[in-house]
Amino acid sequence: MTRLVVLFLALIGMSLAFQWQSHPTIIELSARPYLYKLSRQTGRSITTLSQIPDSELDMFAASGIHAIYLMGVWSLGPFGLHRDQTDPDLIRGYAQVLPGYTTDDIIGSPFAITHFSCNSQLGSDADIGHLRDRLHARGIALILDFVPNHTAVDADWMSSNPDYYVHAAPGVSPPYDPNRYMPSGIAYGRDPYSGAWPDTAQLNYWNPDLRTAQVNNLLKIATLADGVRCDMAMLELNSIFAQTWGGELRPSKYPAPTSEFWRDAIRAVKAKNPTFVFLAETYWDGTVEALHACGFDFLYDKDGLYNQLQSGYLDNLRGYIANMNFTYMAHFVENHDEVRAIAGFGSPARADAAAAVAITLPGMRFYFDGQWEGKKNKLDVHLRRSADEAVNVPVQQFYSKLLNITDAPVFHSGAWRYLTCSDFDGTSWRLMAWSWSMGSEKRLVVVNYSDTKGIARVRIPDVAGSGNVVIHELFSDETYTRSASEMRDSGLVVVLEAWQTQIFSYP
Repeated sequence: MTRLVVLFLALIGMSLAFQWQSHPTIIELSARPYLYKLSRQTGRSITTLSQIPDSELDMFAASGIHAIYLMGVWSLGPFGLHRDQTDPDLIRGYAQVLPGYTTDDIIGSPFAITHFSCNSQLGSDADIGHLRDRLHARGIALILDFVPNHTAVDADWMSSNPDYYVHAAPGVSPPYDPNRYMPSGIAYGRDPYSGAWPDTAQLNYWNPDLRTAQVNNLLKIATLADGVRCDMAMLELNSIFAQTWGGELRPSKYPAPTSEFWRDAIRAVKAKNPTFVFLAETYWDGTVEALHACGFDFLYDKDGLYNQLQSGYLDNLRGYIANMNFTYMAHFVENHDEVRAIAGFGSPARADAAAAVAITLPGMRFYFDGQWEGKKNKLDVHLRRSADEAVNVPVQQFYSKLLNITDAPVFHSGAWRYLTCSDFDGTSWRLMAWSWSMGSEKRLVVVNYSDTKGIARVRIPDVAGSGNVVIHELFSDETYTRSASEMRDSGLVVVLEAWQTQIFSYP
């Protein structure tokens, strides 16, 4: 049997073996720091993905996790690591987030990739496949990175395929501007608003051969995983790429493409693996809509929900929640790029309230490793650990309950409805509410996203029955008897302290 046939059968087998959950719950694990953490916790060396204990995977399954996004599994080169260990600006940053760090703690950026094969520090491609199979046995998907914009400056393609990269415009003579180009004239990676990223080399998406090579990389990833998280996916949109690199490329031999790379790439991968999921990191106006039109299944809700939760302007937040199509958005309150939720939102209570909003809306529910323990120290992507800190027990208890509550099928297969909080004593504006329903299974979510107690009436049109009915508040495990007709007509009266969340089961 030829290798191509074997590959095709493997893809078919994968698509049949795993089915994605609606509104999936995922957690991001930074691969090398995660193994280092496990080694410290267990007291034994865990150096490959195949050595992750079954107990860890069982814990994720029991927590209601449907997918693990394993960040940073691909091969890196010595250039990036040397730079990360010697660059003065980076070193100052390490000292701030990890006082007392050592050179051994600096492991190199996972976004300066030499080629899409497993980093030897984590094992091999076979170890990735083995982990995927173990996750599948627990009903969990595996998501890996795809970094489309650039490679490491010492990537394989730099010598084998230099035409895959953006070069200084024809007619520009050396020496080239060192803030934009390498001595060879190949451009450093960047976006239209940043300076150069000097550990990376910029790929040329006007070169059709590069596009084909990147589709092949995605097809390879689709043999190892169930989905891909695409780093800064908006940079490959034709309009943004032209904005960034049109000055170099318009005088070149490459004309601007007439089709979007992402539309072509997603179509090619899904033709072989229809269940493969594409998750886009994206921000800036208009890019969510453009990338969704290209076929992305989920997109970061950064400019929308995350920024609205950060700002705290409740009218804007309510308007966004009431009117946004959330089914294809990935909601989070922290990830490897953002500060920890407790640091970003200012207190554990507000961070918990923000998480309750993000995790109970339709779409992908996105956690980051350490979030459940209430960590406040950032894990820098160049480092293998963050500063040590004790578990925040109240935060850990909150997430234990939230994970258990939102693991119920109604939060994944049910219908979502935004509900209005009517005035009771002039403080209803502090509260937001929505419901989930699936047959007789129903949930009401009410969040006080403010620093003062609020009271409101929440009208719940689909309450069943007549006379008095019993409702169950799931965080406190308390039950209440209320009038079904009153809940339908004038509304259930809810009283929430600052930053408090209540989730009710009702008939």
